[in-house]
Amino acid sequence: MDNQFTEDVSILVDNDPLSVEFHIYEVGYEKCQPTKPFEYIPIDYWVLHYVMDGKGYFSAGNSDLQHLSAGDTFLLPANCPNIYYPDKADPWTYMWVGISGELTAKYLAQIGLSRRNFVINASIDKTKEMLFNHVYQAFKDKQNFQSLSAVYSLLDYLQQENHANNPVNQGKQIFDKILLYVDENFASGLTISQIAANNNVDRSYLYKLFQRYLGKKPSQYVHQLKLQKACSLLRKSSLNITQISQECGFSSSAYFTNVFAKEMNSTPLKYRNRFIRARN
Repeated sequence: MDNQFTEDVSILVDNDPLSVEFHIYEVGYEKCQPTKPFEYIPIDYWVLHYVMDGKGYFSAGNSDLQHLSAGDTFLLPANCPNIYYPDKADPWTYMWVGISGELTAKYLAQIGLSRRNFVINASIDKTKEMLFNHVYQAFKDKQNFQSLSAVYSLLDYLQQENHANNPVNQGKQIFDKILLYVDENFASGLTISQIAANNNVDRSYLYKLFQRYLGKKPSQYVHQLKLQKACSLLRKSSLNITQISQECGFSSSAYFTNVFAKEMNSTPLKYRNRFIRARN
């Protein structure tokens, strides 16, 4: 590890965001020791790692376990199950930037990272390491605007690197934009015609893209997102069933209850009660 780091690990946190749209919540570095694989609890912010030295293993969501090495960048998406640990023979050292805010997913999508694409493979890059270090040092010195500027410079550099090393075909670019649009609007009663029209594609091409990249119909994907959000709200919110059905884009609470019971083998209320600890 470079001489500016005098310890094996450092974690700095800022709980006072300048903006709800884009905020540097955490920065850090670690010279890891060999550990056994274990799964981390999902966190509610996005974490971008750069492997400075050594090797390790990484997986997020349902992705396959990947063997990463120095020069690679990997992303932990917010609220996503993840596993990552150092290689026993050559444990990695990495830096990271944790980002929260409403625009984070959109910004990361611009550099080719999302809930489906977690890794940018590359060789060792001192410029990238320097950019991560600039973010860390500005954050450490409580230079809020300077650390934000450093993050934007880092994202710009990663975008250029990803486009240079991993050119994406036109269909994939279009599909990534469509998924981002669906993820942001599915709860508003989104129709297939609206998805196609707002992304300037016809319905048949839309179906082809979903089959090619996800192996499912657009309606199946939207339906899946609605149920995922419903489950999350039932576990974590105090909204009643009618309010949850509205938040998730179902036409009525009765329809929501029927669909949920069919898909989850449980009524919404019974599902919620599983996550409520009884009080004496």
